[in-house]
Amino acid sequence: MNKNIFPKIIVSLIVLCASIGGVLLVLHWVRSMPKIAPLHNATHSPLYEPGDRPTTIYLQEVEAQSGKTINVGVVIHESKIRANQMQQTVLAYLQGPRAGKVQVPVPDGVALNEFYFTPTGAAVVDLDIAQAQKEKVGFTDEALFIRGLIAALTGNFFEVKQVKVLVDGQDAPTIFGHYALGTSEASMPVSASAAGPNH
Repeated sequence: MNKNIFPKIIVSLIVLCASIGGVLLVLHWVRSMPKIAPLHNATHSPLYEPGDRPTTIYLQEVEAQSGKTINVGVVIHESKIRANQMQQTVLAYLQGPRAGKVQVPVPDGVALNEFYFTPTGAAVVDLDIAQAQKEKVGFTDEALFIRGLIAALTGNFFEVKQVKVLVDGQDAPTIFGHYALGTSEASMPVSASAAGPNH
């Protein structure tokens, strides 16, 4: 056997051990680096860009004296992402009254946790009711609120085939204990033709 082969094997082993040691050292250094916080969920990103055009959508509100339901125009922005326009609409609906003699049927303290739009045409609205004054909400209030929320989406966006309402991320039979979610009334779509002023 050639005596020159042993030094070559030893040198090769030393190089191999040094390479493995170097890799392990780099891996240890990477693992010990401080973790970078993940980016915010897209829901918390801006819902439109400064250059996006304003557009008018219509929300169902209730006249204080007559109790009649009317449609009131509200301005949102034409985001390139259609779901962002839908979320702007939900947020506008939850903001409450916009005129002196008109009331939005939105109970105080209701807020939006998350909004999703699925490829099958379902708009999922996850509501936060922790701050809501539940004892002040009756059957009629709850029914008007849910119907108005559904109309805000189905009446302004032809893509919305169904509206699913969650409470704090969970399926719930009702929001405030009165009007059943998932009944034929709650899921009834509102025609886009109804989304005009005072119809």
